[in-house]
Amino acid sequence: MKRYLAPVAGVGIMVAAQPALSNEIHVTVYNDDLALVKEVRSAEIPSGVGEFSFTGVPQRIDPTTVRLEAGKGLTVLEQNYRYDLVSRDKLLERYLDQTARIVTKHDKLHEGVLKTAAGSIVLETRDGVVLLNNDEIADITLPEIPEGLITRPTLVWTLNNKGATKRDLNLAYLTGGLSWHAEYVAAVDSKDERMSLTGWVSIENQSGATYRDAHLKVVAGNVNRVQDAPPMPKYAMARQMDMMEAADGGFQERAFFEYHLYDLGRQTTLADREVKQIQLLEDRTVPVEKVYVYEPTRGNTKVQVKLDFENAEKNQLGVPLPAGKVRVYRQDSDGSLEFAGEDRIDHTPKDEKVSLLLGNAFDLVGERNELEQKRITDRVFEQKIEIKLRNRKDKGTVSIIVREHPAGDWTVLENSHPFEKKNAHDLEFKVPVKAGEEVVLTYRVRSQY
Repeated sequence: MKRYLAPVAGVGIMVAAQPALSNEIHVTVYNDDLALVKEVRSAEIPSGVGEFSFTGVPQRIDPTTVRLEAGKGLTVLEQNYRYDLVSRDKLLERYLDQTARIVTKHDKLHEGVLKTAAGSIVLETRDGVVLLNNDEIADITLPEIPEGLITRPTLVWTLNNKGATKRDLNLAYLTGGLSWHAEYVAAVDSKDERMSLTGWVSIENQSGATYRDAHLKVVAGNVNRVQDAPPMPKYAMARQMDMMEAADGGFQERAFFEYHLYDLGRQTTLADREVKQIQLLEDRTVPVEKVYVYEPTRGNTKVQVKLDFENAEKNQLGVPLPAGKVRVYRQDSDGSLEFAGEDRIDHTPKDEKVSLLLGNAFDLVGERNELEQKRITDRVFEQKIEIKLRNRKDKGTVSIIVREHPAGDWTVLENSHPFEKKNAHDLEFKVPVKAGEEVVLTYRVRSQY
């Protein structure tokens, strides 16, 4: 509905024209509470200077990022973002010194002039002044919503239209409240040699708006953003888990700048206060290696169990893996799957190694002791280290990787087992331990500071 006021100094004024719903909407979601929204809406904009409102924008929109294009002859003179939404207190403030009807929880009706609305309500009635606490009130009846209050966040432009009245408005903006992450499910066989891996994209919408039939993309990578002001407060919203989308019509990946972009290739609706899951990675069978790692710290006896695989094409992968949580299930002797642990991976390019920490091995124990410490000079020290590894399993031999971190510029002088100097800070042994046995690893290291 359009309402016109009388011209002032030869300029027509247009008030709050409501555009149609979006003809087309594109949503690109980033990892860190950020999305780019692009909308196309058809609207009729009368000639001259006037205000035009654009409703249905998210509560978490960053109004400084709004970009409007509508073709030649249309100029944006001013833009306002109205987010002071209607509420009980705002309504009552507008009705001060006006008539209101209030029903208490005891079904008693009070009608009179509203005098105060902050905290308790004071009502001037024919019988005198009535003071009502908020917890006494069941219903408040007001004639209508006063002008100037809005029920939804709204962008309002002052436009100067010197061209066509029927236009397609192209709007783009950044908003918070939308984020995504990857979720992976891995099922490992009973021999711990292969796993089936699937991936899902979980998109959470707490932006305060619903995006119907949107063309959806998600971007994997860390996009730099300037934090020059505190963000708007987040609205408390309940979560609703949407049904998982069908496996067909999943995301198509491609490189974008220094990131990776995943395009759904079809339309979907992102409802407000909803978590939606869409398949990212179809079931792949991937070779894996179970690895035991003992990395001693003070008093630590736990041996970690990890699952390693290479994100390579030869392993039916070789695709960029977005950061996310990997939940691992393992096949039991009866063929059923049981939960074995979970870990989080970072953004992983193709041909890189992935290592999943699943937990600590129950039947493997490590023990580290310093047998000797010798000062050679003021800057040179020697240590003799003993590490005991015990395998309490009933059968089989396991290889345990022992990782040490000598200080300073170090050199291994003596060693009972072969070692590898991984870098300036890491020393690694690979020690086989038979079931029911204990193996003692010793080495002497000289460190210069």
